[in-house]
Amino acid sequence: MKIRAVFIQEFYEEIGKFYIEVEIPEGSTVRDLIDYIDTKIKQGFRRLVLDDKGELKHPVEIAVNGRRIDFLDGLDTVLKDGDKVLFSPRALFVV
Repeated sequence: MKIRAVFIQEFYEEIGKFYIEVEIPEGSTVRDLIDYIDTKIKQGFRRLVLDDKGELKHPVEIAVNGRRIDFLDGLDTVLKDGDKVLFSPRALFVV
């Protein structure tokens, strides 16, 4: 399935692109996407996003189709073909 990963602020600087489109297996999660980016696109990306326990670093935010993953299934949110995943190094939304 095809996923668009969008990077803003410092993540844009690290990746060197505003967005990338990747092909990942059906049933992949946000965590799988992070691992894919880390191994195929930018080594060290996982360290920018996840802490030593494999949890989302504070204040990093990730949104799938405009919805923050902490209101979905977190890093275990299953992605679907055509999803847009936004990576931000700091909070964008005020709840």
